Amino acid sequence: MIPRPGILIQSLTYYNPFNSSKIGILSSNYACGDGLLLSIIIDRFNVFKALTVLLIIIVLGAAACNSETQKTATQTGSSETVALLPTDTHTPAPSPTALQPLVILYAPPGSDDSLVNDLQSELSELATQDGLRFDTRSQMIESDFEEDLRLVVVLPPDPGVFNLTQTYPQVQFLAIGISDLEAGGNLSAIGTGGDRPDQQGFLAGYLATVVTPDWRVGIISQGDTASGMAARNGFINGVIFYCGLCRPVSPPFYQYPSFYDLPGGADQEEQQTAADFLIGQSVKTVYVFPGMADPFLLEYLAQAGVNLIGVDTPPAGVQNNWIASVQTDLVSSVREVWPRLVNGEGGISLELPLIIANRNAGLFSPGRQRHVEKILSNLMAGYIDTAVDPLTGEAR
Repeated sequence: MIPRPGILIQSLTYYNPFNSSKIGILSSNYACGDGLLLSIIIDRFNVFKALTVLLIIIVLGAAACNSETQKTATQTGSSETVALLPTDTHTPAPSPTALQPLVILYAPPGSDDSLVNDLQSELSELATQDGLRFDTRSQMIESDFEEDLRLVVVLPPDPGVFNLTQTYPQVQFLAIGISDLEAGGNLSAIGTGGDRPDQQGFLAGYLATVVTPDWRVGIISQGDTASGMAARNGFINGVIFYCGLCRPVSPPFYQYPSFYDLPGGADQEEQQTAADFLIGQSVKTVYVFPGMADPFLLEYLAQAGVNLIGVDTPPAGVQNNWIASVQTDLVSSVREVWPRLVNGEGGISLELPLIIANRNAGLFSPGRQRHVEKILSNLMAGYIDTAVDPLTGEAR
């Protein structure tokens, strides 16, 4: 409650206006709205005059109280009355959601289908884990190289990846298996030297000798290509690296390793001739060069009791005779460089590593596998040389 103003008069002395004589003393205490307390002390005479003066004081006090009350009420009313302005209820339109950066697998016409499938699966998984979008293209035009394009993985045949790196420096490029490229700037590369059939052959020869009694091993290769020659010479050197002269302990006494070169596109009769030659040499384990791994040839050898080493997943009919696969490990290489590429780092260069896959535990024990993998590690590190020119396939 707001206190009301009041008038307090402690004492007042009255005089006669005619002769200046003292009339009396008035003592008064007055508070508006809270009651009235009057105390009048008459010193001498003229009660009437004293009451008249008192009445004047009361009237003046009441008028003052009324004025202050009205003023206070006006102020209170003003303070309690708030002018409410209309609120702007307009809701701004939401801004469009920014697209996540994009990764593209660029597989031009003529790309290896199995390689495309493997990389599609791996890149899609990696992109999803990092919140990126992924797509595969067989051709690319200028509009594809937008601001949200983060990385382009390019497969052979070469679509002119070097020129693309110069035209679009804001995009990272990873070339896989494309020869004659030098990593630098926004260009990274895996396996610029291509496959190393000499290294695959070397490891296959070493592995075959480790698991085969009396070193009775051989290879069927393609003699009219540099890669086929490299595989054959690499295989021979891998066998010798393990067993030296490789002389059998018991007859028949043939010189191992044996080999047979087939021409490209050899028919089944030619394939059977190659198989019969090695079988006649008492060969017990054969490495079949990738270009020669026809299902007919593989099954023919398996039915003769020959165990096999290849580079692919074994067909259903020969799995019991399949020792292992010596493969290039492209997927792990891509996984290794992925974090650096998506974070904008370029100029990375890796060679294609080899792995031993599809191992048959009945023919290739874990202990022997560990031993062969040590050789593989040294081969990849460059501590072991195949003594083969990978470009010409000739022995060095």
